[in-house]
Amino acid sequence: MSTPVLTFTAGLFARMRQLAEATYPFEGCGVLVGRTSDRASIVTEVVEGHNLVTDRRHDRYELDPRDIIRAEKLARGRGDEVLGFFHTHPDHPARPSQFDTDRAWPGYHYVVIAVHSGHQVAATAWRLQDGAEGNRFVEADLEVLGDGTSGYNPPDLVAEEM
Repeated sequence: MSTPVLTFTAGLFARMRQLAEATYPFEGCGVLVGRTSDRASIVTEVVEGHNLVTDRRHDRYELDPRDIIRAEKLARGRGDEVLGFFHTHPDHPARPSQFDTDRAWPGYHYVVIAVHSGHQVAATAWRLQDGAEGNRFVEADLEVLGDGTSGYNPPDLVAEEM
């Protein structure tokens, strides 16, 4: 079975970027809420998270469980689900670390955002795969609709103006 594409609208991706840049020079984090179809996991909300780590905030994060619970309640109320999580790597590449891999949960998308000097320079999506050698991340497709980078538009995604 193939990994669904993780899809954002340009506005929701910009919201995640804003949250990521605001936490620099420390690691920031949050929750991705949305729905999954056969071809895509569609983000419908980016929920701000709080990093509970205090001693190594520049290279570690622990998402506050209250933020996950808040996102789960929001998702249920909208008929959505928690799709995954995002966090930043200040002045480091947008690739999961061994620390990230060891603490990840199967079945979720993980977005890693590289923030250098306070500005996002890259964002990548990952899924944890179980295997004989232990857990490892594999890169997933990340798509931002409305920014001219892709022509793919899932049939069940409807843009609504608020």
